[in-house]
Amino acid sequence: MSTALLPEAGTLIPDLLRARPHARAVLDRYGLRGCGGPEGPAETLGFFARAHEVPLERLCREIEEAARRPSPPTPPAVPKSALEDTLYRPFFKAGIAVVLTLGAAWGAYLLARIAVAGSFTAAGVQAINAHGHAQIFGWVGLFVMGFAYQAFPRFKHTTLAHPRLALATLWLLLVGLVGRSVGQMLAGSYSWIWWMTVAASACEVAAVAMFAWLIVVTWRRSGKPLAFYEYYILSALGWFLAQTVYEGVYLTITSSARGDELVALVSTWQAPLRDMQIHGFALLIILGVSQRLFHHFYGLPIANSRLSLTLLAVLNAAVVGEATGLVLMKTVGHAWAALWYGSVLALAAATAVLVKSWHIFSPAEDGDRSLKFLRAAYVWLFVSLTMLVALPAYQYGLLGALAPESAAARLGFSHAYYGAARHAITVGFVSLMIVGVAAKVVPTLNGIAPASLTALWPTFVLINCGCALRVFGQTLTDFSSHAYALAGVSGTLEVTGLAIWGWHLWRVMSGKATERAGATLDTTAPVNGPIEPRHTVAAVLDRFPDLLPTFVSFGFKMLADPHFRRGIARVVTIERACRRMGVDCQRFVAALNEARIARLQMIAADEVHVLPAVRRAGDEEPRSASLQHSHASL
Repeated sequence: MSTALLPEAGTLIPDLLRARPHARAVLDRYGLRGCGGPEGPAETLGFFARAHEVPLERLCREIEEAARRPSPPTPPAVPKSALEDTLYRPFFKAGIAVVLTLGAAWGAYLLARIAVAGSFTAAGVQAINAHGHAQIFGWVGLFVMGFAYQAFPRFKHTTLAHPRLALATLWLLLVGLVGRSVGQMLAGSYSWIWWMTVAASACEVAAVAMFAWLIVVTWRRSGKPLAFYEYYILSALGWFLAQTVYEGVYLTITSSARGDELVALVSTWQAPLRDMQIHGFALLIILGVSQRLFHHFYGLPIANSRLSLTLLAVLNAAVVGEATGLVLMKTVGHAWAALWYGSVLALAAATAVLVKSWHIFSPAEDGDRSLKFLRAAYVWLFVSLTMLVALPAYQYGLLGALAPESAAARLGFSHAYYGAARHAITVGFVSLMIVGVAAKVVPTLNGIAPASLTALWPTFVLINCGCALRVFGQTLTDFSSHAYALAGVSGTLEVTGLAIWGWHLWRVMSGKATERAGATLDTTAPVNGPIEPRHTVAAVLDRFPDLLPTFVSFGFKMLADPHFRRGIARVVTIERACRRMGVDCQRFVAALNEARIARLQMIAADEVHVLPAVRRAGDEEPRSASLQHSHASL
């Protein structure tokens, strides 16, 4: 690799660092540190600039300036990975372990018991709450914390404050999570259980408070203002801490309650807690991260900052209204249900307006295997919000008309329908977002191009099918007891999908991932034989420069610019180029191969005419070898 390699949008970071080792100091200053291993992530300089919010022109200029400075006798050594560079790994691995034990796996077991018994009362309240707690803290919480510790400092071009203290929050949270889950399932069995659960809850409060403090300290250290979408993250951290304290108090009270007292406490205080956890914490942090992710990572339109901040105020007010309305409805009177329903309408409307402005289903510049998870997640979000908005129509219209004798109709509230709406957002939205973001970020952090790995279709299909069965089947239990079996199967499908993804992600973090043959992008590899959609544009033009007119005739006029060919064409495959330009890939590749064959036949014909004269000149062997090479290429 020539050391004259120019830093430009299409330059791969590994190529740049091999040719210009001094560029590492510049990239480290903007957040590269430790990302992708010794050679850096398999991404372009343009993608890095967009993801880290650095003007590309400034980045290239600083790299050029670094190259002009006097060089030391030996190239700078690759810095060793610091604790904060790999801190996300134990958080993510712990999250996988929790979801496949106390979280989704335990939930699937409880669902199977419900299906066999044909009643949602077959699983106790404390057992169900232990499952829900593990999902919020051990699944969502651990992934949020691990991602925040890794990404937030880099996006602010600084380092994480107190990384050892950050690692301590992992162990505090795990101790609290395990102690709390075990204590809740054994509530009332032994006198010391109550004290164990209280101590475990205190550990969780301490862990979440330290996490929020570390993020704030890291931000203040950076000296940079908060971006508009980071106010969503700040709000979510506030809800995370508030619900942690709330749940600790709630558990302390309910773990010693029995019978009607327990039922009264649960019916009054649990639903507001779930709104704080799901809509306050999980929804807001995902909305905040999404506004950076879709634009900076996938090249989709940037969000409108003024609209975003206005809607954030509406969303926070809606969550407060939901929680307050539910409590007042149970303690004061049912007239306060209007406050809850009005808040639901505001939440749904604000979310719809916000997400619509992102155009997430428009063509993406840098779409990959993860984007299908993220788009499907937002479909499930709106399924959940639509179900909440339609709750009165379902309860007092559909249910009253089709199943007036059902328990839900007599009670005046369908726990099955409400729980199905919750499942659509917790698994369909939150879990698919975690799976998709991790599938995008983790390979990059480990120096692997996501395109070289499995597309994770089994995980995608299993989670979506499982979620659909659960939402539909659970709702249908209001009308037929046979639907319990349908809902019971859903948990197994979801856990299987998560297990496949978890095993894959664990191998990526452990350096044991298997890359698909021929999928790794190699900009130096020649094109031998037929042109395929996976080949890069530059590789085809390097091998067959005479095919440039074919590219131009299909609309790729920018390739006439040599600078463009040296840049982005080095890393864009024919398939992706066609997708961006709206060109029929199959027809275009066929045209390229026709032109390739015609060109090679012309070369072979020229050599047939020249060969006799060459033989007479005593140069038979080299020309024969050339002719054989031409035929082999055909």
